[in-house]
Formats: sequence, C-alpha cells, structure tokens
Amino acid sequence: MGTMITPDVDTWALAGFPGRLDVAAYLTADQHAAQYRVLVDVLLDAQEHSLTGVGRDELLAGVRDRIAAATDPVTADKLAAPDVFDIDARMKALHHWGVVVRWQDKAKTEADFVRTRDRYQLTSEAADLHRWLRRRIDEDAVATSAAAFAPAVIADRLDDTLLALAERDHNGAAQAWAQVRTTLKDMAEAASIWQSRMASALAGSPDEEKMRRLRETLMAYVTVWGAGVDSYSPRIRHAIRGLHETAADDDWRAMALAGLDADAAEEIVQAIMQGHKDAAQTLDIWFRQGPGQALRLRRQVRDAVTPLLRGSRALLATGGRVTRRAELLGIARAVESAASDAAAWQTWCADTGLWGARHLSGEPAEPDAPARTSFWDAPAVPVDVTLRKRGSQSVKGRPAHVPNHREARRAARLAAAAQRIATERAERAIVSRSGSHLADWPEISSAEEAAIVWDLLTAILRSAPDDSGVRTALSGDDRWIVLAYPASPRQRSALLITPDGRVACENWRIEVTRA
Repeated sequence: MGTMITPDVDTWALAGFPGRLDVAAYLTADQHAAQYRVLVDVLLDAQEHSLTGVGRDELLAGVRDRIAAATDPVTADKLAAPDVFDIDARMKALHHWGVVVRWQDKAKTEADFVRTRDRYQLTSEAADLHRWLRRRIDEDAVATSAAAFAPAVIADRLDDTLLALAERDHNGAAQAWAQVRTTLKDMAEAASIWQSRMASALAGSPDEEKMRRLRETLMAYVTVWGAGVDSYSPRIRHAIRGLHETAADDDWRAMALAGLDADAAEEIVQAIMQGHKDAAQTLDIWFRQGPGQALRLRRQVRDAVTPLLRGSRALLATGGRVTRRAELLGIARAVESAASDAAAWQTWCADTGLWGARHLSGEPAEPDAPARTSFWDAPAVPVDVTLRKRGSQSVKGRPAHVPNHREARRAARLAAAAQRIATERAERAIVSRSGSHLADWPEISSAEEAAIVWDLLTAILRSAPDDSGVRTALSGDDRWIVLAYPASPRQRSALLITPDGRVACENWRIEVTRA
C-alpha cells in the first residue's frame, strides 16, 4: 500500500529542515513593502543611540524625516498622512512576524492614559537581517577593508597566542585568539565576496560592466592581501602546528573561561571550546600547504587575469559591434606596396571613392528642365521596374565584414595541442625522477622539461630550509610542490645537462608532487 500524505503538510519540514522565515515576510509583502522597510530602517538606525526602543510618536517623526530627506517636506507630509500611512497597522504586522518587540511605557501623568504609549525595538534576528540587506553590494572597499593585511595580522596574533600559552597566561591567549578569529571571519567574508564577483563577471559574453567589475575585484584582492598569502603562509602553518602540539583541552577550557563568569553553564563553556578548536581547524584548512583555501583563491585570481585581458581586448577590437577593420588593413597594405605616390593616391581614391575636386573649363549644357522648375511643371521621369523594386536597397551601403581568422585559429589550436602534449610528456618525465638525487638524473632532453626543472630549482633556492635542512617550495605556476632534502655527504654537487647548456647546483634529493 502507498503512504498517504496530506497535501498541506510539508514532509521536508516534518523531517526537521527549516522552512518559512516569518521575520523576512515584510520584504515580500504584497502591499506596503516599502513602508515596512522604511520603518525597519528607522528602528535600525535608532539602535545606535537608544537601548530602550523607540516610541510610537518618535517612530512616526523618524519616518517623516527619512521621507523628507529622500524627497521633500511636502511629499513627506503627504505620504505620512494617517489616511495613507497607518502606522499602527504596519507595526502590528511587524510584531506578528517577529520583526519587532512591543511594550508600553508607564503612565506617569493623566495625559499618558489617553495617548499611545507603545514602544518598539527590533529583534536581534530582524536587526541582523536588515543590516545585511542594507549593505550595498558594490561597496567592495567597505566590505573587504576589515580583511586588510589579514595574513600578517593572523600571523602576529598567533605568535602572541603561543607566547601567552607558554607563559600560562590564558587571559592574554584568549585576547590574542579572539583577534585571530575575528580576522579569519573577515577574511572568509571578503573571499566569498571576491569569488562571487569573479564568477558573475566571467559568466557569459564579456561586456563593459563585467570587465569593470572583474577589474575592480582583482584590484581589491591585490590591495587588501597582495603577496601576504605567500609571505605569511609558512609562518602561519608553523604557528598552527605549534598550537596543535601545545594547546591541550585544559588550555582551550581556560581560554574559554577567560571571558565568562566562574559559574557559567557547562554547555556554554563546551560550545566556546569547540568554537576555538573549529577556528584552529579552519586556519589549517585555509593556509595548509598545497590545497589550502588561501592558495586556491590566489590561483582563482591569477586565472581570472587571462579572461579579463581577453575580454578587454575583444571589446577594444570591436567596440561592441562588427567593424570593417579587415578592409581597412587591406587598403593600408595596398597603399604601402604601391610603386609611387601617384599610384598610392590612385589606389586610395579607387578604394574609398574620395576623389579630389576638379575644375572643368566651359559651361555645362542646360538641362531640359531649367533650374528651380516646379514639380508640377517638370516632365515625368521614367523609372524602370528593377529600380522601383530594389532601389531602396542601393542606399543601404555595403554590409560590414568580419575578418576571417578560421585558419589562424586552427593553426593556434594545433600549436596549443602540440605544446600541451610536449608539456605533459615533460611533466611525466619529471615525476618519474622524483625521489632521486639530482646527480642521478639522466639528461634533460626537451625545452619544456628544462623549463619545469629551472622553475623548480629557482623555487627551491628562494625557500629557506627548516631545522632538518629540508626545503619546501611551490612552483611558480602553483601546480607542483617540491621537497629538497640535503645533499649526500659523498657527493655535494650535481651537474644537470639541458638543451641550452649545463647547470651546476647542490645535489638535493628531489620529491615532486602535484599541488
């Protein structure tokens, strides 16, 4: 037998998933949605200077002032009139949806008993929702300014946390760790903004607005973070490793209690402890070597540069429409290859029709109809059938032509495929040599393989060795993680043979893996 389900019952809601959010109903109200939003705007602004809510009369005055600031006082009086704006009905609906909390002032005089003494305050959920709603999407500078120099701030505060834990100063450790968590939250928010901007700008065909948004997003990333990810990621990884080794459950508990009362509930303490541990795990995910989120974001920004340049070049080349660039280039080639200036001038005139003025001697013959003859008096002019049918098309001009780059694109695709095959062959050769000393490597046979080797060697030389002498580096294209172990005592140097010559370097034992 089949299971009967009542049509009005949402089985997803019965399974425990959250459904309708009444606190947001004022945004989708069929009528008076603009009035609801103005009311919530006034209540949200009042939270900055009032902790006791807003009275009904103050709220009505605030709505009138806001309308006057957006339009003019006459319009404000008209829109805030009782027959147009029923504030009591609007606030009753907001209270029903859980947007506001309503209570009444105490009556101190006889006049208080006859006036409306309602006071209103936004609920915390409604305040958070409307604060997010009022944030303008285009304010990238405001939205991401809190994440400025985030890697540097996180690295410094992590060092302070480790130093405080070493001295058993849990209050100082809690203060430094709170700054780490705040900066990490701002950094994640900024990263989500940048990713959504890039995704929307790269979708579909390029236009001027998309290119502008993408360019602003890339510049915001460079301005806020810059090379901080590369500079501070090893230091942050080292600090996180030390934090996992140093901080025990008792330390996390002491840091959680540093901001609570001594008799705080155990579930609150456990929740704060778990939040601290989750933040440490998030830091490890963000800055871990290879698949870290910070490096992935940097790769996404790097990969967005090419579509930005390609889209800008396409817009500049076409101006958003089909051009006759190919014909102009053909005329320029013909003029340039002419044997003399006279021949070049003849070619230019023949192609463009821009002949010079000629003064002819004599007087022209008088036409059959003298000048300024009336339309009614002039003789009829015969018009053949072909001209009547197709004459309107003769003034439309020659249709625009698009240069045919089919063969060039085909050659480019073939060259790119050949280059890709050669690069893949070179990468397989490099991977096959992983784990051996450089002195044991066979001769490097191709230019592609030599380019990868040179990139790996320069990345190794730029990185500093750890306590055991091992160097860890990332290739310039962020695709390879290379570990260079110290040279063997019996053979301190190695000689690599490449198509362009020989390279002498330290005889490291190289391990190469994909990032």
